[in-house]
Amino acid sequence: MLIFPLIWIIFPIVLTVILLSSWLLARMNKLENKVLRSGFIIAGAIIGFFAFILPFFEQLCFQDIILNYVIGILLTVFGLIARVYPMIYLRRKGTTTALSKVTEIIDTGPYGIIRHPQYAGGILLIIGWCLIWGSIFCLCLVPLIALLTVIQALIEEKYILEKKFGNAYFEYKKRVGMFIPKRRRQ
Repeated sequence: MLIFPLIWIIFPIVLTVILLSSWLLARMNKLENKVLRSGFIIAGAIIGFFAFILPFFEQLCFQDIILNYVIGILLTVFGLIARVYPMIYLRRKGTTTALSKVTEIIDTGPYGIIRHPQYAGGILLIIGWCLIWGSIFCLCLVPLIALLTVIQALIEEKYILEKKFGNAYFEYKKRVGMFIPKRRRQ
């Protein structure tokens, strides 16, 4: 086990700085810049990498076979599927996850259930991963990661998708929940 408790302070700060930077760039309409978008993708990948190595640093842990392995593995597998399948679904529909290249609103399949299935899957994946490792510190970061993910989704919706699709996107938002499915009227 590596000893570096400072990472537990650095990780949330870096995550918050990246999110605030992307929000500012979105407000200034700079996210159309391919270099900036690529930079944020790389930063996100690095942060994602750190999320997966955090359990290797010394921390308080808990051991419970059911919680760690049964629930943790189920959430990790379900989160991974929920993260990857929407990308495959979009490819089959002839579009992409790159917001600058989206030409239509896909409101079927996983996107007919919730508007951000990839983000929801990512959150489940992180929760499952933290449960598998039994990391108390890692689990304490989950609410921050979830909050930042929700904020990122709100930024994308407000500054990119609503501008690009207008009323069609507002109608989609009325029908489909952001992270939790809306109850259908009968």
